[in-house]
Amino acid sequence: MKFLLFILGCFCLLGTAKAQLPLRRVLVNGKPASITSISQPIQLAAANNDLVLDFEASTTHDSIFYFYRIPSINQAWSQSLYPSAHYQNLSGGRYTFEIYAQSKNHKTPVATLSLEVKEAFWQKWWFWPSIAVYILLVVGIGIYLFFLYDFRQKLKLQSIRNQIASDLHDEVGANLNSIAIFVELLRQKVKDNPALLPILERITSNSEETVTLMRDTVWAINPTNDSTEKLVEKMRFFGIEILSAKNIAFTFDNQLDLKKEYFSMEQRRNLYLVYKEAINNIAKHALATKTTCTLTSKNGSVEIHIIDNGVGFDLSQTFEGNGLKNFKLRSQEELLNVSVRSQKGIGTQVTIQILLG
Repeated sequence: MKFLLFILGCFCLLGTAKAQLPLRRVLVNGKPASITSISQPIQLAAANNDLVLDFEASTTHDSIFYFYRIPSINQAWSQSLYPSAHYQNLSGGRYTFEIYAQSKNHKTPVATLSLEVKEAFWQKWWFWPSIAVYILLVVGIGIYLFFLYDFRQKLKLQSIRNQIASDLHDEVGANLNSIAIFVELLRQKVKDNPALLPILERITSNSEETVTLMRDTVWAINPTNDSTEKLVEKMRFFGIEILSAKNIAFTFDNQLDLKKEYFSMEQRRNLYLVYKEAINNIAKHALATKTTCTLTSKNGSVEIHIIDNGVGFDLSQTFEGNGLKNFKLRSQEELLNVSVRSQKGIGTQVTIQILLG
């Protein structure tokens, strides 16, 4: 930027004459600059953040002090022994620089000089609103992509679950039913060898239990059953079906909010299998007349209490079968605890606690 030297005043402090201090030079970022007219301000780009204004020193021999200021920055006058002012990092806008000299007996008029600093783009009124809009846009896109990814993952998971349920039902179920049929045919043909009948009975029983377990697994992974209401209804129906056949009165008390989703697919499956094992044990071994099942939610967990008034048993004894083993195995699952309390002649209580994530 080219500048011409312009004299704001033509006289120094001489005797009683009073004249403005003449401008000697302007340095912008260490380079000389000038002005073309007293009516035109010195133009500074946004990057020109170092400004030096030098005025002609007084030729009088008196002690001279120079006073200068930019009123919009500081109303107080700065005092100096030298007719020079230095400014850095001026924000965008218009400024008026003022300076005068004063000795013991004399004072010059205030010399003024206009400055105009162009605003950087980050100083424009629209800059920060634009940044805010940009951030909101980026966050919005991020949230949209997250939910889109989550939705696609859920669709993928549902497709896999549907495929597994279909394969289990069609292939495994068909094979197990075939085994049961073949065993029945063998039973009819080995009447002359009664020793084989218990083995066939065991095969038939295991096949039937496997079919039931497979059906329960298919039910658990079926996405159409992902609701507390369907789980509770299945538990209630199974308890009534099994215990009523043994003339055991069954009370099912649900205190859960059926519209609220408490469990994951794995939790729902494990809960139902433990519940089913407990009901079957009561039907087979408890010799009870009354059973109560209560479902409650408290302190960040869901608890299911299954209580019977049967004969009970000694927990320290070893029993055949997989009932207690299954309870212990299920209790090792994450966020699932199973506890059994029993006393001979009083009954048994099975508590299932599921910690909600």
